[in-house]
Amino acid sequence: MPRPFISALGTGVAAGSIVSFVLPLAIWPGEAGLTAPLFCRAPYLDPMVVSDTFHDSEGTSVNYTLYCVSERGALTDEGFVLPFLTLFAAHIVLVTAVVLVAMLWARTPSDPPAESGAVEL
Repeated sequence: MPRPFISALGTGVAAGSIVSFVLPLAIWPGEAGLTAPLFCRAPYLDPMVVSDTFHDSEGTSVNYTLYCVSERGALTDEGFVLPFLTLFAAHIVLVTAVVLVAMLWARTPSDPPAESGAVEL
């Protein structure tokens, strides 16, 4: 059993890393809101992801920040790193679980030895 788990974990880390490093470029704002139940505490229950774009001599950079907002408009800054690391770990766990289930599903039990009529001493 350790061999499929190690293979699935290796695949999960590799694929989860790829997904997580593409994440800030493509789908971070939508997915970051999913971490709100972990970081937003009462009365700051509404997640909002803010994108700040900076232009300088080196080019353009984008900074995403998760804010938790109350009904009255007060907010807390939850930052980028903790929600990102949470999603990074979640991607690794999800990919590892999917690969492990697929590997275990694909395993076929070995055929029982053929009956030859010989007597084993």
